[in-house]
Amino acid sequence: MDVFDYLHWRGDLSFELSPLNSVDALILCQLSYLNFESIIPFPFKEKITLNNAASVFAGEGFEKRRDLGLLINPRTVDLLFECAKTARFANLELCGWRDTYSKKDEEQFSALTFVSSLKKASFAFCAFRGTDDTIIGWKEDCNLAFKEKIKAQCDAASYLEEACLSLKKYPVMCGGHSKGGNLALYAGAKLKKSEQKKLTRIFNFDGPGFLKETLAQSDFADALKKTYSYFPYESIVGMLFFHGSDYKVINSSAKNVMQHDALTWQTLATDFECQEELSTLSVFFNSTFNEWYCKLDNKKRGELVDVVFGALEATNVKTNSELAENWGKSGIKILKALHSLDKDLRDGALDSAGQFVKLLGSNLGELIKRR
Repeated sequence: MDVFDYLHWRGDLSFELSPLNSVDALILCQLSYLNFESIIPFPFKEKITLNNAASVFAGEGFEKRRDLGLLINPRTVDLLFECAKTARFANLELCGWRDTYSKKDEEQFSALTFVSSLKKASFAFCAFRGTDDTIIGWKEDCNLAFKEKIKAQCDAASYLEEACLSLKKYPVMCGGHSKGGNLALYAGAKLKKSEQKKLTRIFNFDGPGFLKETLAQSDFADALKKTYSYFPYESIVGMLFFHGSDYKVINSSAKNVMQHDALTWQTLATDFECQEELSTLSVFFNSTFNEWYCKLDNKKRGELVDVVFGALEATNVKTNSELAENWGKSGIKILKALHSLDKDLRDGALDSAGQFVKLLGSNLGELIKRR
């Protein structure tokens, strides 16, 4: 059973009858991948219901809005319309729309907030978008490998604080899928002490981790106590870098790296269908990557990221969709760039990248077909 089955089965239950659970949180985080520009108000005090937002989304500009690129499941659009049909989600109020893309600052950031004003089930849920189809978004992810903080993390922290101050009468939760999960945990950790009591839960859905020294900070230890982390059985993205040891492993209908797609995750009535531990493949890949990565100093990590993405920028592609369509020419430029690195750095990068490319390559046809 996936999230669509969940909506058909449980969508008639209000949040008063069945409180918000992890599956609901995932649905809200997945909806953050949609382009609600000019639909959801910027201020937190101005709102539009999910039902009305879906109607506007389906109107003028729908063909452009529905194109989510190569890596985001296009059924996310269907998810919005299915949610709009349910008593559970239709009357949620949406506000606080943010969408930032900056090549100069190497930032891709987007967020929105869902508000429930039900008397016995009031809450505000801040959903942070994960990495989208843009190359800049992926470079920002890689900056996590050597920077103590990235621009999107700072914006996420400011966003959560603004939401807490603006929506004073609501208990607040936050979450995200992929990079969005990382942003949610960072924002929760950096929230001012005066607002910490308002933040009740943090949801991290297969989000990449942090530098060891960042995770060791006391504010992260406090935030992890509120965090519910979920990773698919064959997680690749979520196991990168370092994270808390308390998490659940979810069954998925997909294989290897395709399990990062949250719409393949298997659900139950109020939670996910889980395994006891990660697959051997996930543990092997991530232990190999992290072992190599830990041996590099920050200068070498930054050099690797700059060289690879400098090669990508030289191809003049802006999205992964464009990259896939022109992979022949782009791939050659990337390989040439890697060969400009020193031998130890190049060999380690090629070894880890090679393992990932094998996983991705076996599913590239399905990605293109799905798009």
